[in-house]
Amino acid sequence: MINLSHLNYCPSIMENNFTHLTGALNFTTDTRKFHAPGAFVAIPGAKVNSLTLIDSLLTRGCQLVVYQADSDNIAIVQKLKVKYPTTTFTPVKDSVTFLQEFSHAHILEWQKQNPKNTVFAISGSNGKTTHKEMLAHILKAIIPGKLVATEKNNNNHLGVPLTLLNVTKDTEFVILELGSNHPGEIKVLCDIAEPNAGLTTNIGATHLEFFGTEEKVFEEEGYLYHAVKSVTGGKGFFLINKDDPFLAKFPSTSGTVAYGESSDAEARIKFLDGGAQLNYKGLELVALNTHITGRHNKLNLITCAFVAAHFYPQYKSFIDVAVAEFRPTKNRSEWIEFQKKPVFLDAYNANPSSMRAALLGFKESALQQGFQLTETCVVLGDMNELGNNAPKYHQELGNYISELGLPNVYFVGRYADSYLKGFPKGNKRASSLEFKPEYRRECINKYSIHFIKGSRSLQLESLFDIT
Repeated sequence: MINLSHLNYCPSIMENNFTHLTGALNFTTDTRKFHAPGAFVAIPGAKVNSLTLIDSLLTRGCQLVVYQADSDNIAIVQKLKVKYPTTTFTPVKDSVTFLQEFSHAHILEWQKQNPKNTVFAISGSNGKTTHKEMLAHILKAIIPGKLVATEKNNNNHLGVPLTLLNVTKDTEFVILELGSNHPGEIKVLCDIAEPNAGLTTNIGATHLEFFGTEEKVFEEEGYLYHAVKSVTGGKGFFLINKDDPFLAKFPSTSGTVAYGESSDAEARIKFLDGGAQLNYKGLELVALNTHITGRHNKLNLITCAFVAAHFYPQYKSFIDVAVAEFRPTKNRSEWIEFQKKPVFLDAYNANPSSMRAALLGFKESALQQGFQLTETCVVLGDMNELGNNAPKYHQELGNYISELGLPNVYFVGRYADSYLKGFPKGNKRASSLEFKPEYRRECINKYSIHFIKGSRSLQLESLFDIT
């Protein structure tokens, strides 16, 4: 039973003794994602009051509705109570605060029940979701039924609490992806979850529209390190990427492990043709996988294998098998086949560092597969949220493409002209919708291997009618 006596936002739940359903109910704030047995937390919308949309939920086993108490909502709920007398309707002062405080209380109780339980959080500019997916894949293979992980990219002030509310008494490991595009957001998420282990992947030029400089990005993403140390008294397991000039500044404590190719790294990583190798105090791990591309993904996978081996060393042989079976998630660094041509598709996100890593990985993969660079086709979309220096970053990436020697390049979006300043031989197209007929008619037939990457707003996956 969770003690919620310190909460000011949910007296009805305490009075109704409803806390035993935490972890047994599927909490959601989205009517489209409800499934029974479930609980719905109504978050006030800018245009639509979600309480007016929940009749179908109430007929499908919605046992609990939490709503923000105001005159309009109280009137709506009075009518719903008459129609659905078996559902508990709980008023709160603020729905978002309730969700955050309730999940915080729940996870503290879970950790109290077993101090070995782990909340492993992941922050960073690039690769958060990939790390989360890789680690979740490995842990599902070795501790089935005992893992809860962030779904998709539900990594914000609502997604993190909802993930925590999925934790049950059978859970022993939680993987949380922490997202941020404004200063202070990582702290909010850490205050909710109180992670006792984690890693920050890297620091790059992301969301500069809101952070201004990479130093400010470091302050934001790197807060996770300080949170883990605070929660654990300096003893929590935390991986420090020694190859990242920002993250290398973190001081070592009893729980940290520095990893990377750097000579300063305790866990030394060596890249192989089909993966990567890690050595740490007598432990040797090899992560081989034919389904990923680029050194960055090899690094991601060996790092996740190391995390799994740290917490579950008894399952090392199972970890070796699991890493080989990992497949990238849809639209993220994913190899697909279209009209019998291999296509590297990453239509979810893009920033300067992730673009460079992916392009280099694509070039290496194309050559390893026996293709000539003249057979490659590269389609690049905008990199968003880069602030006033966005044109400069796009031009620099154009220069980088020239250095790589990739000759057949199409730039799509509002920053196409900036790309062209760095790579004048490229081709400009206004949008994926405009480019689609030409790409389908000419490019896919003319070139043998393809690279597609851009920010989500470009929807570059539409080139292949992938939804």
